[in-house]
Amino acid sequence: MDFLISAGVTYWHWWSLAAILLVLEVMAPGVFFLWVAFAAALTGIVKLLFGGMSLEIQLLVFAVCGVVATFAGRRWVMRRINAKGDDDNAESTGLNQREQQFRGRIITLPHDMTDGETRVVLDGTTWRLYVGQLLKAGDQVRITAIKGTILQGEVVSR
Repeated sequence: MDFLISAGVTYWHWWSLAAILLVLEVMAPGVFFLWVAFAAALTGIVKLLFGGMSLEIQLLVFAVCGVVATFAGRRWVMRRINAKGDDDNAESTGLNQREQQFRGRIITLPHDMTDGETRVVLDGTTWRLYVGQLLKAGDQVRITAIKGTILQGEVVSR
């Protein structure tokens, strides 16, 4: 610690710390190091603008920026996660939410149905489709729900 005080910590030390933390962010799960890296970069900017800061003041600025950035970043991420369910959000893909992906989709039956069900291929996966009526190949069905591994649908046209 005496080395840091005698050598003096400059803005580029903080920016180097920010770069190291960003590398850790890439290698570690979660989104924690990003906010601390942001705090280190901000501390470097403050040091550049107000050059005569002691190490203690720099560490205080870093600590305050780190806490504020972490809480603000967490709030921002949580807001974006909660907004993922909105249909207006372009990033809402329904990934791993197959009921949202398939509900409302209209498909054309590739085969005649037997006992009110048939097999269809959606997005490269074969599914059982239950409509409850005997339909012919070429009829259109709208997916209304998923019960386990069975798609349920209703007739759109015959």
